[in-house]
Amino acid sequence: MQDDRQFADQIRAHYPDGLTGIIAVGGTRTTFILDQIGDTGNDTGAIRDVAAYARHSATRYFDLIRAFFDFGGQNLILPLLSFQSFYERGEEYTKRFFGYMRWLTDEPFVDFYRAVDADPYFDGIDTLLHLPPEQPAHQMGRMIADFTQSWDYQPHRRKLIWEMAPIPLFSFWKAQFTMPAEAQAELAEAINRSTDLREIYPLLYRYYARAAYGTEIPIPHFYLGSNRNGTLKLRAMMPISMVTGGNFRMFFTPYPTLFTTRETLKLILEDLTFGKPLRALKADYSGQYTSELLESEKKRVDELRADPFSTSGLTRHVAQDDGEA
Repeated sequence: MQDDRQFADQIRAHYPDGLTGIIAVGGTRTTFILDQIGDTGNDTGAIRDVAAYARHSATRYFDLIRAFFDFGGQNLILPLLSFQSFYERGEEYTKRFFGYMRWLTDEPFVDFYRAVDADPYFDGIDTLLHLPPEQPAHQMGRMIADFTQSWDYQPHRRKLIWEMAPIPLFSFWKAQFTMPAEAQAELAEAINRSTDLREIYPLLYRYYARAAYGTEIPIPHFYLGSNRNGTLKLRAMMPISMVTGGNFRMFFTPYPTLFTTRETLKLILEDLTFGKPLRALKADYSGQYTSELLESEKKRVDELRADPFSTSGLTRHVAQDDGEA
């Protein structure tokens, strides 16, 4: 524990504006089913007790969030829903699972926010509020909006941002109506004064992050997601839409993200913070290769390019045997 505190101090010192991360949690149903092996009856893929599934997911969320904050993190973005979920997974999914999102504004979530000294924010509810009032999604958006109006936000607290079915372009379009006129004028004036792209990007980021999140947070430093099926999916639409590369890093676990251990998360943050810089500042690679190393690298590349299945992002394939799957 003492080592963790020292590590957290190092992280906070390295990121004076606060380490900001994105942890995209996918595979919550798979996580629950794997954790219930032996208790699911004949249909091992069925989720009969949806409330138990929701409680299980909440507990694992809490463990992962707490670990991030314990290791010195300050701001965490957690995608929950994509707007496509309402259409692709059908009415049965919405009926069985969607209502448990209400827990985000109720106990034990409220108790958890207070326990970790974090303020909850919600991006993407502008899409929910755009839906007809009689739809459950609109009602949830209204409930969340009312909750944020009653929460006592404080600038010194950590920030926990839940992503709820966002369409980033929709939020950016709405910013022209929702952002104060003086903020729009200040942004226009600052951009007109600057001819340095290194200045213009942060100006735009701060403005649109404020519009999307309702608060200011640094440009995210890393993304943690899952490639458990082989595919490299990006589940955090809002923050990813505002990132333009730089030192932003992406990490993928080969299992559902909620299975990430404290040790793995700490290793990720250590590599992110103290690992080898990825950006090459020289014009070429002079002095970095020996002839032997260059030949070895060429051989490695040739072997990989000869195998189409070495490509990252492909879904898993069943081994082929005599032409049959």
